[in-house]
Amino acid sequence: MKRDYCNLYFLDSFTAKVNRKRLDFDPKFEKQFNLDIKEFSEDFDKKLLSHTKSNPSSKDSLLALRCRVSFPIYEKVNLIYKQFFNQYEIKLDEMLVMLLDDSGENYLRLPSELDGKKNKFIRKTFSWKTILDMQNNKFIKPFSAEVISEYNPKLSNLSTWTKNKVQGNYDLKSYLKSYGLLLISPWALIADSSKSMVINSWERCGEGKLKLNEIKKIYNSYIYKYKKAKESYKLRTGKISGWIPDENFLASLDPPQKNTATLLLIDKAIRQYKSGVESARSFENNEENQIENTYKEDNDFIRKDLTQKINETLVSFSTEMIEKIINQDKNKWGKDESRKLAWKLYGDGLSQRDIAYKCSHKQGWVSKLIPEKRIAEEIAQDAAIEILKMNELNFLKKDPNGMERLIETLKNYLLNSENKNNLCILRNLIKEEIIK
Repeated sequence: MKRDYCNLYFLDSFTAKVNRKRLDFDPKFEKQFNLDIKEFSEDFDKKLLSHTKSNPSSKDSLLALRCRVSFPIYEKVNLIYKQFFNQYEIKLDEMLVMLLDDSGENYLRLPSELDGKKNKFIRKTFSWKTILDMQNNKFIKPFSAEVISEYNPKLSNLSTWTKNKVQGNYDLKSYLKSYGLLLISPWALIADSSKSMVINSWERCGEGKLKLNEIKKIYNSYIYKYKKAKESYKLRTGKISGWIPDENFLASLDPPQKNTATLLLIDKAIRQYKSGVESARSFENNEENQIENTYKEDNDFIRKDLTQKINETLVSFSTEMIEKIINQDKNKWGKDESRKLAWKLYGDGLSQRDIAYKCSHKQGWVSKLIPEKRIAEEIAQDAAIEILKMNELNFLKKDPNGMERLIETLKNYLLNSENKNNLCILRNLIKEEIIK
């Protein structure tokens, strides 16, 4: 895809697809800055930002920056979607409509409090001056304006900044949470991680030249400063999400940090460690050998005979629990036949949305009736206790988070790993129980 300052990526409301369009600039401005031949550049980002702030009533330099951030917004949202859509029933267009909401217009319709009429709107030029007015009212739209208004080039490049803002966006996180997916920002993840978690993560997955003692010092000072910084941010903006460490915060850490690079390395190490991935492996491809390849000891994969034992144990616990859950629900099938139909359709591979439609219910009814993630987690918890007794897995017992990692792996295996009929293992087991 073309990456320049003249083309804006936007969500077409008619086709629900992302398109690219060439925007119109003042010819003098376009010639002065050579927009047509410019590709993404950190130096040019800074130049445009400086010009925007120095000319607060002008729209062109800000328009170029809006084009600039539109691509990493799309890129990050698309990445999140590709990573999780197989496991969660998220929709790309529903995610994009929240964040790729800049259509490239030169004017904004903003609510006015004039004459006490709260429902009135005023038309204002989409300029830096307008963004500052929105900041004063603690309301900034579209999302591109929020990204640009808070950008600090001393902390990171604009692409990284934009992607972090996407991941920390309250609306997106709320949407994903409604489907059971918790998307946590790097800053919140570090704050929510224990000291032992950070140590283990860095020892196994850390990158860079920093030694463990330095990471410990940075983490300790980060935890000490984080809560106060978040409270200050909430008072200033009225928001509980979207905080990013600024220069003052970074300078206050021990040792002082010039940018977010080290914190992002800590975040990366934690994510890799939590996912049970020492080789940066993730559950994206629905391979049948996920369990076999997830845990390593002395760089050797677990033997196939062990994998078979793990599979047998997991299926045994799954069958027992699924039988119990369905038998409990059978008592209600006489009064409401749609409950039985829902289970059958789930076993056939239909999405919650399609099940809800066929059963004439809302999606919330389906997710409550068939809480697949909770079922998978309960099975994984029971099976993990038995699996951890296997001598071949002694290395996990030495890991303070070994049980947690094993449970997460088993849960993902049940929900993602395809067995037969191109269905995940959990759906197949439910299908078999319904047939019985």
